[in-house]
Amino acid sequence: MSYFKVCSLSLLSIDKPKKFTVDGLEILLVKALTDNKVWAFDNNCNHSDKPLEKGRWDPEKAEITCPFHKAVFNIAENGAVKQAPACIPLPVYQTEIRLENNESIVYVFLD
Repeated sequence: MSYFKVCSLSLLSIDKPKKFTVDGLEILLVKALTDNKVWAFDNNCNHSDKPLEKGRWDPEKAEITCPFHKAVFNIAENGAVKQAPACIPLPVYQTEIRLENNESIVYVFLD
């Protein structure tokens, strides 16, 4: 179980998740609508093993919609499935923001 330094907080937005490869795993990061939280979650829809990076992100609900089969996952609820055809929650990862040299840096915890 380790934290990985991913990016500067300034690279992220609330409107569109950004893809990163962390320890060989493709994940998406996006700022939460409120507070200074960052969501981190798998880039692949577990229903069809298709990338979510071009999916529709709803910042108010913290939900991502798969662009291929329209499965919906709620990231704020630990990746809970909100709409089929997916039936397994999407992996969501813990994040931490650390101040380094006067810059906010995002770390992701992978277990």
